[in-house]
Amino acid sequence: MNSDTFVHEWANAYNDQDFHRFGELYTDDITYECGPFGLAFTGRDPFVRHLREYAGAVPDRKFTIERIIADGDTIAVEFGFAGTSSGAHPGLPPAGEPVTARFCSVLQLRGDRIASQTDYLGGQ
Repeated sequence: MNSDTFVHEWANAYNDQDFHRFGELYTDDITYECGPFGLAFTGRDPFVRHLREYAGAVPDRKFTIERIIADGDTIAVEFGFAGTSSGAHPGLPPAGEPVTARFCSVLQLRGDRIASQTDYLGGQ
């Protein structure tokens, strides 16, 4: 599968809130880091569990892919994130307020799955 197809499948699984399909895109021993939020996970189950919990904080969240850059087994994806806060997370705006951000995810593949992901937060 080429990198564009892979990234669109990744974004679609996230946007569809299909956590099983999204999780299947990762290795069992995935390492994940998002420094700006102080998040780090090792293992697919803890990472997907976090995403399920966060889904309640921004239930209508969506990725919008802006750019994909691939080099061998590494893919960088710039994307927008937008949704509406449910008010369930103290670090987010009050219920009903928009939540927007720009991210760059660097995905390191092993075979046809993501073995590591590092997220960088852009301007809002």
